[in-house]
Amino acid sequence: MNTKSMIMFCLALPMLMAFNVCSNGTKPKVYKDTIYRFPPKRQPAVVDNTPEELRNIGITDTIIKFKVKKSERKLYAYFGDTFKVFKISLGASPIGHKIKQGDHKTPEGNYFISFKNPKSRGYKSLKLSYPNAEDKKRAAALKVSPGGDICIHGLWWDTQDPKTHWKDDWTEGCLAVNNQEIDEIYAHTYLKTPISILP
Repeated sequence: MNTKSMIMFCLALPMLMAFNVCSNGTKPKVYKDTIYRFPPKRQPAVVDNTPEELRNIGITDTIIKFKVKKSERKLYAYFGDTFKVFKISLGASPIGHKIKQGDHKTPEGNYFISFKNPKSRGYKSLKLSYPNAEDKKRAAALKVSPGGDICIHGLWWDTQDPKTHWKDDWTEGCLAVNNQEIDEIYAHTYLKTPISILP
């Protein structure tokens, strides 16, 4: 056997050995560490495009804080590790911080719930600690009354649509939700709960 024939025989020997094993009815050994296993296909992320104020969620624990975004007409109630959003009506002159009694503006700043009234004009109400020290100082410099009785409350009139009342700013400076919503908020809110009101 010449050199060329010897090389061809050596190259073919592994295939002949594999053929002999297979011809005996047994499978050739496959080493597990040589098999590439494709990772399982990841499921696409579920995108929920439901507006946050329409999430089907109920308040199940004590509200630990509120946040208001006046420009979006939204009240955020935080509880547990989540939150619920309510559409709100504001004062009839909604832009800007409340300065004085009768300006129909909703305050901006940091306050807290100072009183709970189950029989207020607006069905039920949670009074805010407006005016705070800064509000009083500003009003004094202008020689005006800062006003007061700013609340989160329900609707005033039977003719108001609970689903669309927030499309109009009709309060005297308060934050209004519908009666079903104030029931839920009222039941889970305690005194001193902080509320931050943003422009």
